[in-house]
Amino acid sequence: MTDAVFPVSEFKHAMDFANMSLTAEPNIKNQLIILDFILEVVKEDLKTDLLSHIFYSEVDFRREINCPFPLYYDNKQGDKLLIIKEENTEVDLTKNCILVLPWRRNRLHDQIINISTNDFIYDKRNHRAYYFPYISLCYIYNGNHSIASGIVHKKGMIEAEQFDITKLFEHVHTDGQYWYNSHTNEKTGNITDFRIGIIYEIAKIKYNLETN
Repeated sequence: MTDAVFPVSEFKHAMDFANMSLTAEPNIKNQLIILDFILEVVKEDLKTDLLSHIFYSEVDFRREINCPFPLYYDNKQGDKLLIIKEENTEVDLTKNCILVLPWRRNRLHDQIINISTNDFIYDKRNHRAYYFPYISLCYIYNGNHSIASGIVHKKGMIEAEQFDITKLFEHVHTDGQYWYNSHTNEKTGNITDFRIGIIYEIAKIKYNLETN
């Protein structure tokens, strides 16, 4: 069992704000500015919440953050398709929005001290991540404690596997709690945090504005 975070009302309010703003703003350039603003605020909110969760929680808390977006989808014909992995890319810990959840107090303590006085050294065997370029978001799934320390101390680069989530937009949607197959409206999985849903749906609106 994990401590999933999915207040449905917060997701709805955020989407209501976005839709109200777009309706009130006829200029597409300004619409994109609004969407980018929402994306940046929600990404930073989630980033900081994950980084700080260890301070506010019991020693062995249950919260997890899984891969934020599905890496596969069902097309209209019912075929299950994987998002093709693109070339790996470098991610700057000082600039990119990075989702990382440190969970062991002793490990974080050691890395806070280590990275404060030493350079961050990328270890391809330990530092593992996915990067989603359309929304400039990086998800860490290994090496959490040293990477968290690098982020706060503003040091270091890592390499990440890269995936294009725009391939999902035609086939997948969310209500902030579950992922759905857009062709059948069937649930296909859970979301671990409602803000992932906001980021996804706002990115989808932005993409449709840019491409239509």
